[in-house]
Amino acid sequence: MKHEPRHAVTKPSRGKFAAKSLAAAAAISLPLFGFAAPANAAPDSTWDQLAECESGGDWSIDTGNGYQGGLQFHPQTWQAHGGSGSAADASREEQIAVAENVLDSQGWGAWPSCSQQIGASGSAEPQEQPMEQQQAPEQQQAPVEEQQVEQPAEQPAEQPVEKQQPVEQPTQAAPKVAASGETYTVQSGDTLNKIATEQGVDGGWRALYELNTDQISDPTLIFPGQELAL
Repeated sequence: MKHEPRHAVTKPSRGKFAAKSLAAAAAISLPLFGFAAPANAAPDSTWDQLAECESGGDWSIDTGNGYQGGLQFHPQTWQAHGGSGSAADASREEQIAVAENVLDSQGWGAWPSCSQQIGASGSAEPQEQPMEQQQAPEQQQAPVEEQQVEQPAEQPAEQPVEKQQPVEQPTQAAPKVAASGETYTVQSGDTLNKIATEQGVDGGWRALYELNTDQISDPTLIFPGQELAL
C-alpha cells in the first residue's frame, strides 16, 4: 500500500515563510529534470497491487529469469522507457515512473495476466505522425509471466533465520503449432500478445513467436511493417 506521511498542521512563523516559499518553488521546478507524468498515469496503489501479483511485492527481486524488479521489467524495455542500470537496483518510485512510460506506450497489455487479475484495463493512445516522416520502430515488452515467490521457511528460535531466495519456476516450452497460411502486418503499438489475442492464435503469443523465429529473435522487439505468419 502507498505510504502517505501524515504531519501535524502548524502555523508557520514569518521567519520560516520565506524559506518554505523558496522550497515550494524548487519543488515545482523538479519535474523539469525528472520523469514527465504520462497522460495515462495510474495511482501508486494500482502499481503496488500489480507488484504484489508479479513479484510478491518484492521491488528488488532478480531471480535471473530475464525479468527484474517489482513489476518484472525486461532489461531492454527498462532502458527504452527511461530506466538506468538495473530495475532490481532502482527504487520503487523509479520503477513506477518507468512503468508509467510503458503504460503510456503499450497499455496494460504489457502485463496481460496480472493487470486482468487486479482489474486494470486500457490501451495506449495512438499518436498521429506526419506521413512524410518514417515511423521509428517501437520496443515492445513481452507479456510478463507471474513470478511465484516462495515465502522464507520458518526456522527454530535458537537458530538465525536465513532469507530464502525465491525459487524460479521452470518455464514450459510452447507447443509446436502449424502455420495457418495467413499473415499479419505489424502496426505501430502492436505487441505479440495483442496480435495473438486479436487474431485468435492458438497457444497465444508464445505460439506466434515460435512460428516467426526466422525473423523475430527477441519477443520484445517487433517492428511496424513485419509480415508475421499466423
